[in-house]
Amino acid sequence: MKYLLTTIMAIGFAFTGVQAQEASKAPQEKTQSKEEKAAAKAKKEADLMDAFKTAGLTDDEQQKVRAIMEENSAFGKTLKADTSLSDEDRKAKNKEYYNVSNGKLKELLGADKYKAFKDVQKAQKEAAKGN
Repeated sequence: MKYLLTTIMAIGFAFTGVQAQEASKAPQEKTQSKEEKAAAKAKKEADLMDAFKTAGLTDDEQQKVRAIMEENSAFGKTLKADTSLSDEDRKAKNKEYYNVSNGKLKELLGADKYKAFKDVQKAQKEAAKGN
């Protein structure tokens, strides 16, 4: 009887240990506090204003670019929410929409302002990766 009880306890401890290890392997969700979210939003806005200023965009052009960016964001959210698409289909649709969106920006801004705007955005992205 003691042998049976000892065996059951050993199995119970082993099972508990395995469960604890599995739980620690679970990916931790990234959570941001309200202050961190507000700081990230403020930095994003400051970077965007810097890109507008460097590219020499007028107020009217800025508003139109913001509208295009909002459309991009809305499209991205709906694409992410669509669970019927495979990853490859999702990437293909995203790339197709990205090309159309960039076409709109090129048409709106012209080649010189578009290139300046994209160069600033690229530099900001690289600087953010460096941090």
